[in-house]
Amino acid sequence: MAVSQVVKITSKGQFTLPVEMRRELSLSKDSYVYVTKLGRLIVIKKLDELSLDDISTILEPLAKRSGVTRKILAKDIERARETMLGEKQGKTQIHRSH
Repeated sequence: MAVSQVVKITSKGQFTLPVEMRRELSLSKDSYVYVTKLGRLIVIKKLDELSLDDISTILEPLAKRSGVTRKILAKDIERARETMLGEKQGKTQIHRSH
């Protein structure tokens, strides 16, 4: 069921989501949401419900501005995996030696 309500924008550009919407979406005081503009629509999504495609769309312009390429990102991910694997193996060896 679609819930619609008129809300007022404050002088600071803020507005309050109606309580019914917050309850239905399990949004609390410390929840984070992602806001995007699609044409003349504003879409709000719970941050923890973003898909990988959503995240890619968000990060792509930031990566371009900072000069991060897929190749650089792939190398960084591989280094992180190797580090994590090394740490995991080190902990496993420590536990086995006791």
